[in-house]
Amino acid sequence: MLKKSKKSEDEKSTAYNNITEQKPIAPVPRSETTAEKTLIGEKISIEGNIRGEENLVIEGSMKGNVEMEKHNFTVGSKGRVEGEINAQNVKVSGQMIGNIKTQGKVEITKEADFMGDIRTKSISVEDGAYFKGSIELDKEPHRKTALAEKPMTSATTQPVTEPKAQSSKEDVKEN
Repeated sequence: MLKKSKKSEDEKSTAYNNITEQKPIAPVPRSETTAEKTLIGEKISIEGNIRGEENLVIEGSMKGNVEMEKHNFTVGSKGRVEGEINAQNVKVSGQMIGNIKTQGKVEITKEADFMGDIRTKSISVEDGAYFKGSIELDKEPHRKTALAEKPMTSATTQPVTEPKAQSSKEDVKEN
């Protein structure tokens, strides 16, 4: 019969304790430049709503609404989208029918065919793009118009009155 030595068991125990006492390694945070994105290929067709926490590119066809307020949405050059889009930034290079609401920027490229309404802080429409709809630009809350900054003077607060016509002596003659 083989006898285990006390020394080898102690060595194993010590080695095991050293491994288990180590602190776990924290995952390395992702940098913002390597943001994840999902690509819906040109041979994929989706019918329904999408919510997401990463950037989305549609090269296929989609009918439904997209909700991703803190991420970017792109309709690729071969993409066809029909629905409402709510995203941080939106880029349209394909066909889109619907409304867009962003907190950032909307970019309509020259390949785009867009019909709908846009509400955004910033927009660019390249020469050659087809656009039919309306645009509403949101104002920055800290910016004031020139009229709001102009202090009112006493001259602007006084009502303007017509000067009274003085009657001449000829007008007052009695017969």
